Amino acid sequence: MKQYSLLLLLFIFPTIILGDETKPKTLIDYEPILRNAITQFETVFKSSPTKHDLVEQKVNFIIRQAMKGEITFLIDVNGNQDLSAMGFVDFYNENKKPAIVIGTYFLDQFEKNPSIFYSALVHEFTHAYDFFNSQRYFLFYKNNRIVKALFEADAYAIESLFIQNYLVSQKIKLTKFEQFLMDDFEKTQLSKIILINQIASLPLLHAFLEIRDSKDSIEKKVTSLNDIGKNLIEKFDSIKSLKDYDNKMEIIAFYFTYHLLLDQLVYDIEQKESEVMIEPETFSLQKYPTLYQTKKQISEKVKSYENEFEDYIIKENQRIRTEI
Repeated sequence: MKQYSLLLLLFIFPTIILGDETKPKTLIDYEPILRNAITQFETVFKSSPTKHDLVEQKVNFIIRQAMKGEITFLIDVNGNQDLSAMGFVDFYNENKKPAIVIGTYFLDQFEKNPSIFYSALVHEFTHAYDFFNSQRYFLFYKNNRIVKALFEADAYAIESLFIQNYLVSQKIKLTKFEQFLMDDFEKTQLSKIILINQIASLPLLHAFLEIRDSKDSIEKKVTSLNDIGKNLIEKFDSIKSLKDYDNKMEIIAFYFTYHLLLDQLVYDIEQKESEVMIEPETFSLQKYPTLYQTKKQISEKVKSYENEFEDYIIKENQRIRTEI
């Protein structure tokens, strides 16, 4: 396959973006940058002396989809702020074709920091792979915060494996974000990036998923969730004695995750067991009084940390998205 194969399917928004007041910059100026960036990505990907099966699976699959015209690339004229300026969209127009949307932030940065373009592209390839291979699940749960966080964790894991096996092995200079991500992958299995990015505790989400997908009855699953909540309540007063600030925020994340996502989880458990669609507005956690009271206690307790936790998330999000 020729290295420019992906570029044959490139779509461009017919819009002008201003670079500075004296010299307007159009999307025609960005098109060759994107062409070169994708060509260089293919070179890096194919030339790596080390490979990883999962990365190969995701990237090669999406390359094939692009060659068939099943997915395309778009330039986002407004995506010029930070590392959030690249994303996957499932249906971007009346043709209902998925696309990877690339903000001009990455194109402006490419000459100086090409690696972050490569890494972000693999991240979005992973989301695209999940869409193509689990389309009903992907679309049904696209607005479900629990599943969305787990999709993000998977994409960050593949991105981390790409950095380790394809960039580090070729001695390509990494950005601060990539170094942070690789370190988080190795030390916490991505708990920090999911905390910052999705405002959720990844370990608790895994526990939620294990309960949701078990073969236990709904009543037993609810009891298990209540036990988790009671355990959190018992340990709540120990938070103030924690010396390590990051660790303190990770512990507090358990409480906010329980507080914010428990209703969604129990709804998902009921929906999983039901043969008909349960309308979300008809669901109430109050049908499980003990669990409802446990959640209510946790919701009251975490109010004392709400401002501190929110401030931490905002500052860390800004730091990792802008310090490349």
